[in-house]
Amino acid sequence: MQGSVVVLVGVLFTMASLVNTDVAILSVSGFSWLAILGMLILFLGLLECIDAVFSREICDYMQRMNAGVLDIVFGTLLLFGISDTTDRLSLMIALYLLTRSILRAVFAIKLRIPHLALNILACVISFILGMMIWLEWPTNEGWFFSFSLSLNLVFRGLLMVFFAFFIKEGVN
Repeated sequence: MQGSVVVLVGVLFTMASLVNTDVAILSVSGFSWLAILGMLILFLGLLECIDAVFSREICDYMQRMNAGVLDIVFGTLLLFGISDTTDRLSLMIALYLLTRSILRAVFAIKLRIPHLALNILACVISFILGMMIWLEWPTNEGWFFSFSLSLNLVFRGLLMVFFAFFIKEGVN
């Protein structure tokens, strides 16, 4: 259920980032949907940390806590730094996408997470988007930042859904 909601929200924000590029949220214009995405990533980070507390294995705990803390820090910085210059935001978003994709790939391989190919594909796409933002290609505008973070959320939700199906198959 949680994964389906994340996929749906990610798809909606991906489309919104492309369709309405000049939306003003929290009295800040020109940064598209970044404020709401910051809140969403912060919330997902809190959920990830709560999941970590209830983990039974140390590897699972470490993976969830690392991802959760990264999301909380990034979501908070994005939310409160939304009015900064595009250079600072682009660097922060690029570093988040690069770090998150590398961490996800390392933990997926180390923990032998099911659907490894989809996980690695999501990591590669997030990594490429992070590099594109860092290189300011094709643009250095807020809508592309929102698009990249939203697409990252789509893959994150898809991985959650596939993992839930894997668990359900294992129980039956």
